[in-house]
Amino acid sequence: MEMNIYKPGPLYDKRHHITHVLKSIPLETGDIIFNAADVDGPLGIPFSRLIQTFTKSPYSHATVILKDSEDTYAIDVSDHGTRKLRLVDWFDDWYMENFCVYRLKERTPELTDKIKNAIDEFLSHDPHYDFNFNDPNSFYCTEAVRHIFLQCGIDLQGSYLIKDILPVWFYYIVVLGSKLTKILTNSSIPNDRPITIVGNKEKGMMASAYIEEIFKYDQKLNMFSFDNIKWQEL
Repeated sequence: MEMNIYKPGPLYDKRHHITHVLKSIPLETGDIIFNAADVDGPLGIPFSRLIQTFTKSPYSHATVILKDSEDTYAIDVSDHGTRKLRLVDWFDDWYMENFCVYRLKERTPELTDKIKNAIDEFLSHDPHYDFNFNDPNSFYCTEAVRHIFLQCGIDLQGSYLIKDILPVWFYYIVVLGSKLTKILTNSSIPNDRPITIVGNKEKGMMASAYIEEIFKYDQKLNMFSFDNIKWQEL
């Protein structure tokens, strides 16, 4: 009999310490966490990692935070579907350690309530993961975050056609590959519909004029960074 043994992510042993440090901010409803995913596209193409490489970004995944009186939750959309996870549990799934937190530059209690309502509505809808990036009734991670904020009148932008993200030589490989995967799996990576990327501070959702970085964790430096104050991890 085949046994599936749970394999925790790289932040499993650090998750309690990191969530403790994050309480010093503290996280609020509407905060966005950028990290790296390990989600494959059709036929096992490592799409997330390719986008991460070609957009010169350390991140490829976006998640919005929901805070209530009981706990802090990550509203995450991935190949596992749409999930509301305690932050400490969410860390278990991670592909890599580095992450950062972005927050709206201008927040009001009214806007926070709108974001919370938009998140609740999104969870009630419980959409599937958009495996081929072109299902209007499903979402991938960055698309979900952008959608939630759009319901509140805020466009975080960061959407581009594939041809504007990838090198020309690789774009044509993707086009040919998409035609093949469409035939074999009925799934394809769109070349005529924009996709939303995390990107970097010059291009992508991270470059949005509405948000700014408030926290960063770099495992290589073994260091947290918050409001220009850095301290080594305990």
